[in-house]
Amino acid sequence: MNRRSDGGYFRLAATACSAVLLVTPAAAAKVIAPYRVALSVDWGAGAGSDAFRDDLRRSLAQNLATRCFAGVAIVGRDAAVEETELVFNVVLANVVDETRFDDSISGALQPGEPAKELRRVTHFEVTVDATLTTRASGALLNRKHLVARASRRPIYVGEDPQATAHQDAQDDIVKDLTRALGCGGDKLARQIRGALGDPTPAAPEAR
Repeated sequence: MNRRSDGGYFRLAATACSAVLLVTPAAAAKVIAPYRVALSVDWGAGAGSDAFRDDLRRSLAQNLATRCFAGVAIVGRDAAVEETELVFNVVLANVVDETRFDDSISGALQPGEPAKELRRVTHFEVTVDATLTTRASGALLNRKHLVARASRRPIYVGEDPQATAHQDAQDDIVKDLTRALGCGGDKLARQIRGALGDPTPAAPEAR
């Protein structure tokens, strides 16, 4: 289901992955819940950059579309949001994004010694609260609270430790939220089916 952009669902299916599945035992195939989810990622109190939020939303949408659900629509962007059975709401808050210098700040900012770039550490931290609910009734299916932390010291002159710390935190958030949902197994589909009161759903899709 690759209907995209203004009216569609976000669904990825890489050719390389398909080839792998041809030789993967059926028992090892991932189970995709045959339901569609609306994804919302927003800042709460103590907001950080829009760039971090947007990058996380894009990465999470890709992960949910390939490992969890039959379709993912982005709230505020895709018209197909109204067709989804589920809502996955992620709120980011209390961001800490700072760089600490081993030298004094005045010394660290002195030009002429590129190696001084290596004597600094970037620390990034953000609180994440996520809920999966049914669209029609608002019934809570899953809740996850976590604090993602990442610190990075550059290992070569010219490296951007802030960008690396942001990426590390983003990767951890996506991994932890996906694990909390139980993606890849049939338990998630059964839980959703029970909440929706759906006695005869389509069979979960194996990938």
